[in-house]
Formats: sequence, C-alpha cells, structure tokens
Amino acid sequence: MKYLGAKHQIGDAISKYLVKKVPPDMVDAYLEPFCGSLGVFKYMVKYDYKKHIGSDIQPDIIQLWKELKKDELKLPKTMSEKKWKTIKSAKSPNSLKAVVGFGLSFGGQFFSGYIQKYASSSGRNFYTEVKNSLKKIKSVIQKPTIKFYNKSYLSWKPQNMLIYCDPPYQHTTGYSTGGFDHDKFWDTMRKWSKNNYIFISEQKCPSDFKSVWSRKKRRTLNKRVRFTSTEHLYIYKYGLL
Repeated sequence: MKYLGAKHQIGDAISKYLVKKVPPDMVDAYLEPFCGSLGVFKYMVKYDYKKHIGSDIQPDIIQLWKELKKDELKLPKTMSEKKWKTIKSAKSPNSLKAVVGFGLSFGGQFFSGYIQKYASSSGRNFYTEVKNSLKKIKSVIQKPTIKFYNKSYLSWKPQNMLIYCDPPYQHTTGYSTGGFDHDKFWDTMRKWSKNNYIFISEQKCPSDFKSVWSRKKRRTLNKRVRFTSTEHLYIYKYGLL
C-alpha cells in the first residue's frame, strides 16, 4: 500500500539483514515502533521471533491492521472522489481513512490529492491495486505472535528486543501526526541501545551513530518531484551491536 517513506521496495532486503545480525533466538521480541504500511514488518513476521510487535502513533493505520488481522475490514466496492472526501472528514481511528488517505493519495501522503484523477489514459485502477495489496498483507499477519498498538514510540520501555525504527525523515514533508522531535528521537535511541539491538532507517545521523547498510531507493514527494536517495541503516556506536 502506498505510504510516504514506505519501505516496500527494499523491505525484504532490510529484513534479511536484520535477521542475519540478530536471529530470533537472541531476543525476546521484534518491535517496530513506526510500523506504518508494514513495508518491513510484513517480511519480518516470516521469521520465528517470540513476538512481532507493530506500533504507530497514527491511529487510522493501526486500526486498519487490527481489522485486517481479525478479518473485520469492510471495504466499499468502488471509491469515487466524493466518497474519498467524505472519508477524509470522518472521525479517527477509522480504517478507511488509512486505506484512502494513504493508498489513494498522491505520493502516499495523507490525503494529498485523489490519485485516480492522475491515471489519465493508463487505465490503472488505484483502488483495485490497494485492495489487492491489502489482500496480500492480510495473508501474512495472521500469526498469533503478531500484535498491533496505537502508541508513540516514547511510550515503549523495551528490553532485549530487536527494534527496527523508520521515523519521519528529517527535513522532509511532515507526516499526518504533526511535527517530530528528531533530537529527542536520537537521544531515545541511545538509551534503548543499552539493552536492545536497534537499527534505524534514515539518510543522515548524529556523529555517534554509524551506517552498517545502505541501498538506493526511488522516492516521490509530489506530482512533480521524483528522485533517488540512499537509504541507510544506522546503529549506535556504543550500543550492543
């Protein structure tokens, strides 16, 4: 499913690196405190960690995953721009707001514009693509070890976990939940790294972190801006790794 910052292009490669470095028998759980559209999570759940925890502060996306896991998600047969606008004004948490707000908006930015208007003569049906994507994700999130939580990363007090963080990029388009304190995030990662194995997706980091993996990735910010960036996995130099 489309989502700003999503890792679907490189999620499998990231998951293989994480599992190689920290296999299931080394930790008590796998945690993603910014799980978003499950671009990495959907690959990590294939491995036998005792717990697979997906968490995000965005209420609609977590409501979507909870309903999909329980087979309770009800989707309209079609999605017009009028219906898209009606769902936009609905109260959260609302799974349909996640489906159309991210999946049917340009660049995966939350309600950035009804993307079907830009299909032109291609014949693409973006709503059908989103539904097919959700069907595939549903098939891999049924394990009893998988739990979803609508929480800020600051609410977690992890111990002996493998943690993959995909926070909002610094100096890029804001996320639907508002501003993000990057200094507080990096300080929290320093603290977590004392008792957990932490990997962070970003394009830059403070001097006491280092890159251990990188991959080029295509990105889209709006209708005119498309570019390639280098995605890194960073770890704290003085942590467990």
